[in-house]
Amino acid sequence: MNKAIKTKNQISKALIELLNNKPLDLITIKELAKKAEISRTAFYNNFNNLDDVLKYIYQRAHKQIFKEKYSQLEYVYSDEHILDMISFFDKNSKLLLVLIKWNLIELIAKYNTEIVLGYTQHYKNKFIREHAFYFISYYHGSLFNICTYWITNGKQESIETLFKIIKEFEKIKFIQKAI
Repeated sequence: MNKAIKTKNQISKALIELLNNKPLDLITIKELAKKAEISRTAFYNNFNNLDDVLKYIYQRAHKQIFKEKYSQLEYVYSDEHILDMISFFDKNSKLLLVLIKWNLIELIAKYNTEIVLGYTQHYKNKFIREHAFYFISYYHGSLFNICTYWITNGKQESIETLFKIIKEFEKIKFIQKAI
């Protein structure tokens, strides 16, 4: 692991630890650098501000689950996408719950939208490209919100049960269209 990645990981870990006890706006770069056991200069060599650290943490977690799957439009409509979203929230629930605690989930939703928006510009469907934000909100936002509720509610349902609930909503939507 190169030095820059090691430093970014130290900073990321330290920020998550600090967020367990206080909101982002009360955390200083000096405090974070001390917790990460790095210099302030090392911080600024890797990030501009604390929001950049959060973005880095989220993007890294996102890439571990979703990889480059959004490059294929079919993926957005797939069961694999639903399961990946549930898995993402399950594996990152500790981080996400801390962010929810300090009302930072909208910031994370914004990062998520930015990631997926980058892929939509390569889709062949012109309507989706022209209305990418609405497309993401419709197909991705609902899953994001369901999974957010699931983790804030203590993940009372298993991954399999939550998947079945979501699939049942899809059936209801399809049936309602036919009526």
